[in-house]
Amino acid sequence: MSTVLARRVVSTPVRTAVRTWDRIVEIIAPDPDSVARKELAKVAGTACASVASEAPKDAPIVIWGGGTRVRVYCLFDDDAVTQDGLNEDALPQSPTEGDWHMSIPFLADDVAWAGKILASASSRISARSVDHEIETDEPVAAAAAPLSINLAEFLKS
Repeated sequence: MSTVLARRVVSTPVRTAVRTWDRIVEIIAPDPDSVARKELAKVAGTACASVASEAPKDAPIVIWGGGTRVRVYCLFDDDAVTQDGLNEDALPQSPTEGDWHMSIPFLADDVAWAGKILASASSRISARSVDHEIETDEPVAAAAAPLSINLAEFLKS
């Protein structure tokens, strides 16, 4: 199992949804000239709708596949003002290198339209309901072959 890192980014009323998304992008795709940064810019409007609705308060934005899995939560209201739980530190490695994917949480009523817009802009970024738990952030590996023990060989002296 790979490592999971969490970041908690300050949002409203300290930052607008746009500035919050910009900060999230800076954390997960630090190279401003990267392909990932350009792809994340394409979905900014839709991602900002998630932030503005406070969906990533308890349901994280999840990035996986390009290294360490990352969960990004947003802090709102008093938590944003006091910065209680804030963690906007740089990541040891960008999770948007290689074959990466991202799942952005949305309120249940917003998943359908957000999913369509995200799918038209990116094959890596998808929408999910805040009610949907991500059980695993990586594709399930093929099952290992069943273990068999040759008792005759095992019991040899």
